[in-house]
Amino acid sequence: MTGEVQERIRKEFSHIDTLYFNSAYFGPSPYIAKQKVANAMFKELDPSFYAYNAWMGIPDKIRKSLAKLIKTNPNNIALQSSSSDIISIVANGFDFGSNGAAAFMKGDYPSDALPWLLAKENRGIEVHTLEHALPTAQWLEKNLPSNTKVFNISHVTFDTGKKIDLKEIGKLMQERGILFVVDATQSLGGMAISEEELSYIDVLSCSCYKWLLGPYGSAFGYFSPRAQKLIKHRVGNWIASINSKNVYNLLDYTTKTLPGARKFDRGQAPNMLVNACLEASLDLIDYIGLETIQEFNAGLRDHFLENFPRKKYELITPETHMGNIICIKSNNIDSVKLERELKHNLIDVSVRQGNIRLSFHFFNTIEQVNTLIDTLDL
Repeated sequence: MTGEVQERIRKEFSHIDTLYFNSAYFGPSPYIAKQKVANAMFKELDPSFYAYNAWMGIPDKIRKSLAKLIKTNPNNIALQSSSSDIISIVANGFDFGSNGAAAFMKGDYPSDALPWLLAKENRGIEVHTLEHALPTAQWLEKNLPSNTKVFNISHVTFDTGKKIDLKEIGKLMQERGILFVVDATQSLGGMAISEEELSYIDVLSCSCYKWLLGPYGSAFGYFSPRAQKLIKHRVGNWIASINSKNVYNLLDYTTKTLPGARKFDRGQAPNMLVNACLEASLDLIDYIGLETIQEFNAGLRDHFLENFPRKKYELITPETHMGNIICIKSNNIDSVKLERELKHNLIDVSVRQGNIRLSFHFFNTIEQVNTLIDTLDL
């Protein structure tokens, strides 16, 4: 990173009083978000003469920023409130035929399990729960049931930080004609998803309040042109109607929707305050560059791995399948007790499934990581 970029980052996050290694839990908004939300609040306080087209145009502004982030057409982006909502769109709208099934990994985040279990109850579809510590394309080729029509998996696991190979698994899904659904909530923002990787993904879901540093209640989905054809629009939403653009023609009822993945947008997508906060984060990430962020974060991660006291801790995340999350476990201290001790030193981390979870992001520094290492070695 250049000195100018580093100084901008320092100013944007100087309000954080802790050593914050917890973006996998909740990413902090940059300080510029305060001003953008304040400007949006002026409209909330006095919406006099607020042009309808300007208000209704907010989602497409955010859509363009998100599309730029993953290098796709804005028509492929849907705005939602959570990753669960995006997965539910697939679970409720995909036609499985007479004997098709969905599959997900046992131990994956609830957002990638509950929509399928509920669809099993409500729609009667078959759902396969697969069990493997780190599924590879080779393992899935042998173990994925032949009637699988949709396969859902996290890019990076929330509790161990293990990263799957999107290209290899995506190729297998493409060869079998299986809809490939990927949850990138714990990767995108701290890592990039390449154009080649995206070419194998049919639906990508991402909650924006973690690594993308957006507000809680913001998420987006990428729906490939193929997915847009295969997944039906099940929710009546006036914002998605083609007539929503014309305030003088709202009572000309039609189920026809705006083009592309906009038909999957959440209701009240033009939320001024949420979008203002998200816009600030996306602008900053675009300014720095996602590839630059990925390289910087990987440097912090590798520095920690080279220097943390390995005799005192077990590394849970396999180094051969590592993304942007590191999970460790003390050989002597219970993880919850260790988390409390770290908090006493103003170090913010998470405990997930008995593991200490560390998530280094671009606002962290080598000096902060060194302080963490020293504290763990006490």
